[in-house]
Amino acid sequence: MNSMRIVGYSDRLSVQPGQTVSVMVSSELPSYQADFVRLIHGDPNPKGPGFKEELIPSEANGRYPGRNQPIHSGSHVIVPDSPTLRLTGGFTIQAWIFPTTPLIGIQGILTKWSTSTGAGFGLFVDQDGALSLWLGDGSSEVEHHSAGVPLRSAQWYFVAATYDPHNHKARLYQQPLTIWPKDDSQAAVEHTSNLSTIAHTDVPLIMAGHWLPQESEKTVVQGHFNGKIDSPRLFGRALSLLEIEALQRDTPPSHFSEALIASWDFARDFSSDEVTDTSPNGLHGRAVNMPARAIAGHNWTTRQTDFTKAPQEYGAIYFHDDDLEDAGWEVDFQITIPDHTRSGVYAARLRVGDGQGEEDYVPFFVRPTRGTSTAPIVFLAPTASYLAYANFRGVSNPVNKAKWERLIGKEIPISDQPQDEYIAEHMLTSLYDRHIDISGVGYSSRLRPILNMRPKYNMGLLDMGKGAPHQLNADLHLLDWMEVQGHQFDVVTDEDLHLEGAELLAPYLVMVTGTHPEYWSAQMLDALELYLVNGGRLMYLGGNGFYWVTSFAPERPHVIEVRRWGGTGAWKADPGDYHHSTTGERGGIWRLRGRPPQKLTGIGFSAQGTNDAVPYRRQPGSRDPRAKFIFEGVPEETIGDFGLVMGGAGGHEVDRADAALGTPPHALVLATATGFSDLYQGPIEDMLTTDSMQGGRVNPDVRADMVYFEGPEGGAVFSVGSINWCGSLSHKDYENNVSRITGNVLTRFSSEDPIS
Repeated sequence: MNSMRIVGYSDRLSVQPGQTVSVMVSSELPSYQADFVRLIHGDPNPKGPGFKEELIPSEANGRYPGRNQPIHSGSHVIVPDSPTLRLTGGFTIQAWIFPTTPLIGIQGILTKWSTSTGAGFGLFVDQDGALSLWLGDGSSEVEHHSAGVPLRSAQWYFVAATYDPHNHKARLYQQPLTIWPKDDSQAAVEHTSNLSTIAHTDVPLIMAGHWLPQESEKTVVQGHFNGKIDSPRLFGRALSLLEIEALQRDTPPSHFSEALIASWDFARDFSSDEVTDTSPNGLHGRAVNMPARAIAGHNWTTRQTDFTKAPQEYGAIYFHDDDLEDAGWEVDFQITIPDHTRSGVYAARLRVGDGQGEEDYVPFFVRPTRGTSTAPIVFLAPTASYLAYANFRGVSNPVNKAKWERLIGKEIPISDQPQDEYIAEHMLTSLYDRHIDISGVGYSSRLRPILNMRPKYNMGLLDMGKGAPHQLNADLHLLDWMEVQGHQFDVVTDEDLHLEGAELLAPYLVMVTGTHPEYWSAQMLDALELYLVNGGRLMYLGGNGFYWVTSFAPERPHVIEVRRWGGTGAWKADPGDYHHSTTGERGGIWRLRGRPPQKLTGIGFSAQGTNDAVPYRRQPGSRDPRAKFIFEGVPEETIGDFGLVMGGAGGHEVDRADAALGTPPHALVLATATGFSDLYQGPIEDMLTTDSMQGGRVNPDVRADMVYFEGPEGGAVFSVGSINWCGSLSHKDYENNVSRITGNVLTRFSSEDPIS
């Protein structure tokens, strides 16, 4: 498998005519061809229509010089250089730390260290996993003083280091918050220092890493710390043992005001990247690459699990060496969207060679000008879900691979897609991945390459490891079908809906979802509910939708946040860390916030699996006169025993009707897909106790229900309950019962005629 040698991303996913999209490219090759294209059908499977795109004339089309733009992952805090921080004499560094990978190599805790000159000072975790104080005089003398015993993983420690040049002493304190008999990870050691002074350096002060100058004059941070840091402080003299012990008892640093240089309070500004110094010196910093905030600190009492109610107990920031908010690449070219460009899915196509060689696509969505519409139908591109799955490592992650192989009962081949190799090579993560310390990834950003949000890309876990389209590539099945069938539609994104609310949907007769609209913010749900109350019509053409509580960072809408708990997911947030740092709201699934999907769409998540799609069979509700228009021209009892995704219309993740969870009493269950294998398991939120009766062969709730019901003011809802549904639309040149049913509903819903 070869990694990609040309990769790009854009500065926005949603763009209006007249606006400009900036494209950032990294190429290992000397030049490449860039073109503006419209994406129509992204699945090259020869059993379907094949890949379709349209070249759009643009001044941006042409050849560009290639250049390599590296990805610098890893979260940290930068405090700009200040004369106050240019220490040459005695000092004390103090913090609480919760190391999670102490033995993986040198990691900075609080450093003002110049690697190139050997000047400055810093508190580190050394290569042996112990606390270490580095001192440098800027010449040949560099001292590394170690506590001598390794830190234990996932434990809170009080750590401190003092440097006393007058007495030529360096002291280190490494004390666990909880001390057990025979605990060999605690230390209080004294070393002789041969330095009478340390050299000051003008590099910034770094928390959770250290500064590394580069030949290109760009400077990056390396030696990233994995774990939590709480209450870091810096003093301008060597504190005594009694003073150190007072700090360990959480005595306020103001008690040492004459010596205090900085006291950073992480229990403030949770939603921002600001890091506040509460000392009179105002040595404020900035968090880089979105480390996790609103994290329970060393002093969390467990009495309050909402950080907004007890912020002083949430003074920890959780850092990781693979966090990435913004790749920070320079712009290579820009595409200005012509005024009369039709709404749809577009991309910057990057190619090396004659079009048969290496390539990448950078997708984005052209929406109508705000306040206008061009069609009665609007497709809501589930970009929050695209971001949640962005760079999902799949079977390239050994943990994922082993898990799914246990479930499937056979080996899954490693993907041969170059996108997966690039994702693994550059430590890119999705909200389904875990960091190296096994904690879950809670933030995702669009300001970086998203290699699985591409046409022609298959999710490797699907169809017993054979792979199948998912997310964007699966949603193009639907957009291609609408185009072939002659339906006029606009495209908007989740971010648009989150920011603009029901005003965005108001001009449209019907809103159509993608195949997997799983991640929804409160603002998005509010907007859709208001749209339906006012007579809007909804076609939910997927599965496992409206599930996870999702936040868009108010000051950084390119970032979404999820704190998983209470639902079926890839990881679970630690106790106390259930509330989103970006908005303060409680995370988890919407069902546990009183908003189960059944109340909105009539159906909600009932099972997931990766093999054996099954067809639907008509139910008595399909004979009801209210549903007659849905089944016009559909004599078959079996629906969707075919398809490009796993071979059938019912599968992967499926939803069911459930009156107890809010399915309206007048809803009609039109058809049901059952007979799934035991690899399809019911969700954990349905279980009160563990048992062996949750698989598709024995659990009657493991099913996909197709549902229809009328709403207020002439509105209506049609839901299919399966991610796979749209993969069946193009079968037999679009002449099939899945296509006919979908077309019947879309034609009726997009008509001005009232639905009664």
